[in-house]
Amino acid sequence: MNWYNTFNAIEAGLWALVALVIPLRVTCLTWQQRYGALLGSLAFAAFGITDLLEIGKEGFIPLWLWGFKIACGCGILAARYTWLGWNKFRWRDREVLFGLFCLISVCVLIVLQRYKEALIMPATSVRRSH
Repeated sequence: MNWYNTFNAIEAGLWALVALVIPLRVTCLTWQQRYGALLGSLAFAAFGITDLLEIGKEGFIPLWLWGFKIACGCGILAARYTWLGWNKFRWRDREVLFGLFCLISVCVLIVLQRYKEALIMPATSVRRSH
């Protein structure tokens, strides 16, 4: 297994650990907090699954997997605000700004990945005649 696949396997394990620790360590006083903790736990578990699905892709992540990863990130952010209460949602909160930064970064990565693929594909299909 190469370093890329090993890293994704380790990352998947760490997200699974986070998903297990949340319900065991978080004290929930209200149904809203229980729902937020459950949502967060499920979102982190799903995020770990995306890393397992990434194994063998060698850095080329299909659009559906990018979408799955983005949905997991949105779920994690939603869990945070479900826990706190949506009335406390503020666009300038560091969690929201960090989430937006990550979303923009992912979009840039998708574009770069597709652009790189478009540049490499024609070069590999060119035949040389000697």
